[in-house]
Amino acid sequence: MKSILVAASLVLASSAWAAGPITPTNASGTGVYSVDGPDLGILANGYAAPELTLYTISSVSWSGQEGSAGATFTLDFGKLYTLTDVLLGVDHNDFYQVQVSVNGTQWNTLFTNLAFEGQSNFGSEIISSVAGNSEYQATIDFPATAARYARIYAVAGDGAYSVSEMSFSGVAAPVPEPETVALMLAGLGLIGVAARRR
Repeated sequence: MKSILVAASLVLASSAWAAGPITPTNASGTGVYSVDGPDLGILANGYAAPELTLYTISSVSWSGQEGSAGATFTLDFGKLYTLTDVLLGVDHNDFYQVQVSVNGTQWNTLFTNLAFEGQSNFGSEIISSVAGNSEYQATIDFPATAARYARIYAVAGDGAYSVSEMSFSGVAAPVPEPETVALMLAGLGLIGVAARRR
């Protein structure tokens, strides 16, 4: 029984090392905004506008109202993932909130990107949650989090906002087969019986 538990933990541990880029199945937006590209897919296409780029180039830009009642952009990953890292491309002097959800209705704040933290003092800023990356910012580093959806919106700034990229990395949450669930329950039952006998 011990060897089965060890094998199961090794399989689960190895899946954590398989984190890679997540390609959203859909990107949507609310509010009034403009897109410098074919559609909102530019938000997670793997290309962040280079630092010091004018904030309206290769990005989604908007002005005016802040908060989730203003322009909000949502990525749907198509299924549940364990998110491990993110790369953001945003206008350098604004505050942006990133939230996640497993069902699209209940949202939890993952982090708030703070203005003026990066290296850029004009236009686009690239920020990463990957420790050791030259664009790393500790304020957007987050623990592994389960989510199917992620959204971003401005919470403060100069009234002119922009997002060129919101790329997440992670691993697909495993969906156990019915046989696997039955084996796990049987194993837990055996452990319970063994513990009770002792």
